[in-house]
Amino acid sequence: MKVLDKIVIKIENYLCIGTFIIMLLLTFANVVSRFALHMALSFTEEIVTGLFVLASLAGTSVAVRSQAHLGLDFVIGFMPKKVQKILEVAATILAVILCGIMFYYGVQMVRQEMFLEQVTATMQWPEWIYGLTVPVGAGVLVLRYAISLVSQISRWKEVG
Repeated sequence: MKVLDKIVIKIENYLCIGTFIIMLLLTFANVVSRFALHMALSFTEEIVTGLFVLASLAGTSVAVRSQAHLGLDFVIGFMPKKVQKILEVAATILAVILCGIMFYYGVQMVRQEMFLEQVTATMQWPEWIYGLTVPVGAGVLVLRYAISLVSQISRWKEVG
C-alpha cells in the first residue's frame, strides 16, 4: 500500500503543480494581452476553466492526504472514541462510493461527448478532452480515499 500511496502522491503533486502553472501562465498572458494589445485571448478562459476542475479534484485529494478536509469535528468530538472511529471509517467508505460514482458518470460523460463529437465553443476542440478532467480527478480521489480507509482500519486493529 505504501508504493501505491507514493504513486498517488506524485500524481497529486504533478496534477496540482502542472495545472496551476498552466492556469497562471494562460491567465497572465490574457491579462497582458488585454492591456498591451487591447484584445482578449478568449481561448485561455476555456482551457483555464477545464483545468480548474482537475486542480480542484487534485487539491481535494491532497487535503484528504493531509487530513485538512472539512469535517464535523465539533459534533464528533463529544462522542466516545469508538463511535468516532466508526464514523470516521463510515465517512471514508461513503467518500469512496461518492467518488466512485463521480468517476463512473465522468467516464459516461466522456463517452457521450466522444459519441456525439461535441466540440468546445471557442477553440473547437473535442469536448471530451475537458471532460476527462472529471474521471481523472475522481479516480485519484478514489485511490486517495481507499488508501485512507486502509490506513484507518489498520490503525483501528492496532489500537484494538
